[in-house]
Amino acid sequence: MIDHLEIAQSGFFHQRRRRLSNDAINRLFTTMRAQARQPSRNLFRADRVALGDARYSAICFSHERDVSFLAPEANVVERVYGFALIVEHGPYIAVFKSGLDLPSAFKTAYLGKIANERIERAIARQDAVFEKLRLRNMSISPLALRSKSLEARDLENAVATSSASRFIPQAYSVRRDDGVYSATPTTGRISLRADRAGVEETVAWAVQISELLQADAGVVAGFIRNFARPIELTALPTDVRPTFVGIDTIGLADALYTAENGIRLIRESANGVEELPQPEAGAVLATLEPAFPVVRRRSIYEVRDDDGHTPIASLRIGATRIALRGLDLPLIADISVERRSQPLGEDADAVPLSRYLDRENLFTVLFSDLALAYIDGALFRDEALAGGATSLLAHLRVDASLAQTTSEKGAFEVGQVEFAQGCVFRSVVDTIADGDDVLLCDDLGDEWADFIGVSTQSNPTMISFYHAKHGNQSLSASAFHESVGQAIKNLGRMSLPADMLPNKLAGWDDRYRNNGVQTDIARIIRGGTPNEISGKLDAVRAAPDVLQRVFIVTSSLSRAQVEGVLAAVAQGTAPTPHFVQLYWLLMSYFSACVEMGVRGYVVCRP
Repeated sequence: MIDHLEIAQSGFFHQRRRRLSNDAINRLFTTMRAQARQPSRNLFRADRVALGDARYSAICFSHERDVSFLAPEANVVERVYGFALIVEHGPYIAVFKSGLDLPSAFKTAYLGKIANERIERAIARQDAVFEKLRLRNMSISPLALRSKSLEARDLENAVATSSASRFIPQAYSVRRDDGVYSATPTTGRISLRADRAGVEETVAWAVQISELLQADAGVVAGFIRNFARPIELTALPTDVRPTFVGIDTIGLADALYTAENGIRLIRESANGVEELPQPEAGAVLATLEPAFPVVRRRSIYEVRDDDGHTPIASLRIGATRIALRGLDLPLIADISVERRSQPLGEDADAVPLSRYLDRENLFTVLFSDLALAYIDGALFRDEALAGGATSLLAHLRVDASLAQTTSEKGAFEVGQVEFAQGCVFRSVVDTIADGDDVLLCDDLGDEWADFIGVSTQSNPTMISFYHAKHGNQSLSASAFHESVGQAIKNLGRMSLPADMLPNKLAGWDDRYRNNGVQTDIARIIRGGTPNEISGKLDAVRAAPDVLQRVFIVTSSLSRAQVEGVLAAVAQGTAPTPHFVQLYWLLMSYFSACVEMGVRGYVVCRP
């Protein structure tokens, strides 16, 4: 019957952790049958059959499973066939499967992750033309664009790579002389677009891929080198330390709500095992949302709660992966994860949520080296930052008046006609936005920015959003979270949508009111009458070369202080965790601006 097997040339390739034996395969197949509901007799089974330089093992049988669109109370099941084909060749094991899962214990014992760079050399070689690409942002900020997918006949000629180094290639499809290949380095999945094949042809193809993976020589395509580069954990310098851990809550949510072979969160109750309802699952995700600081205590990297004091986990940096051990938060202490394909409470592979996050690499680690991030079980370097942080400094502008400010908006009184001296708002009006011939105060209400500026006399014309904040001088990220969030949230409004302007114009044709005080400060600071401003906004919106800019204006940050930290980093001094968090938050903001075709800046004190 195995001669009738026809499958796609698409498998999961793994580094072999230890050699398989006849006994290991027998135990594997026995366990797979034991975990299935009402398994039939095997349609076929083969144990470590030699075929050239390879060995293959295979099993196929039918089993029952719940009908996905019917509640368990319907007591209706469907019978499906599943198969697994395991190919051993050299240091690699390839797994082809459908309708059956390998037990977690087997995967832990025998299947390791292949280094991303080996998959790149094998698949994304120099002559490859990229047709599809899925990217993941290196940032752990929830405000940043998390991922994006690109598709074109030739992406190298269709995609700008100005912010490419901030993104990690998660999956790609390439066209080569010998066919169209797809690869997902995070899971080891490699595919070839081809007709379905039998066992011998599939084993031969797995051997071919294995030989490509074993090759130490080879040049990867120049296009993919624009993105963050994978490096071995063994290359991590001894003086570089982890600073923050972020849980991939979006990835966890995907597995909970959208994945085809998804999971559920469960816990024991007085009535037995129960699934967490959506509101409680949402609360779990919210608990895991913060960036957790890492502190070294003797030889242990201790992960602490976002209060900076309470230990909640530890990190262990090994030769091939980083482990997140013993995550202990009150809200997740009694919660486990099981597969939705199994009846509630009957998944033999169910594990605590903390163990699941570690096993599935659903966490990111940042380091004192600002160019590094550990994501999806691999270490990556942003080569654009490897030689320094000039990209950060290029986005920092200074305004001397911010060193003298004492508040964000100043005090208000009846009859007041302008913002008080010594506040950040006044700095925006007098010096920072002085090149805009139209300046509108949009603070409060349906706020797009504190100020909106338009320059109709410049070439090109410009639209500028200003988000103003005041604070004591600091390198802490906490002072920036609100303003970065506001700036990113309103990037889509920088085109000044025509359907929203009538209401905005009505609001601007009014006097400023704050803290219950009605002032005489005009919201139209300059630019003419509402009708004149409407015409100018229409003209700027229609300009094909309009330049959109967004400014976070803050008195809490000093460019000189940032330069000092970066200079010390260049000399080998590790930055504080607070600065690392600030750096990644700001780079997330700048990256989000680039994705929207906007120039992002921070205006700060000298």
